[in-house]
Amino acid sequence: MKEVKYAALFGGSGKNRESKEYKETLLIGSFLAEKGYAVKNGGYGGMMEAVSKGITDEGGKAVGVTCKQVGPEKGNDFLTETIVTETLYQRLEILIDNTDLFIVQKGGIGTLSEVFLTLDIIRKESKVNRPKIFLIGDFWNEIINSLKLNIIPECEHDLFTVLSDYEELKRIISRTGKSS
Repeated sequence: MKEVKYAALFGGSGKNRESKEYKETLLIGSFLAEKGYAVKNGGYGGMMEAVSKGITDEGGKAVGVTCKQVGPEKGNDFLTETIVTETLYQRLEILIDNTDLFIVQKGGIGTLSEVFLTLDIIRKESKVNRPKIFLIGDFWNEIINSLKLNIIPECEHDLFTVLSDYEELKRIISRTGKSS
């Protein structure tokens, strides 16, 4: 029996379905479905909706982890499964646990908190089993370069990679056959 591979997508909940990030995240969802991933996300709108739509349009599995503390129990219309949590901590634990690949789109404070908690947790895992975090968009470069320069030690710079766009993500995953 084949074990399910999980990817998690973190990103903003904005409503602009015409944004570059939304359109790109639809493609990311489709691509992840083709590669056999089930996708976990926060379950609501914006990037979470886009990845859910992209993956389910290809027959894949989209797991939304909603949270009573921040919003309604019901998630977006493209989820194949919804898990309802009481707190943000429970939500993040489900999103991070047993995840093989993290993809981060543009977002706000919530997205940053998801990224930083994920980094703190996975940095403690062995390098062999450590999932990779891909930050999508050149705007991340300034943020990450500052963190590398001032906060994150050099030995942990390999925890994440900034990619320009979906096409670069697709090339890396297709070339390696996996997320690392």
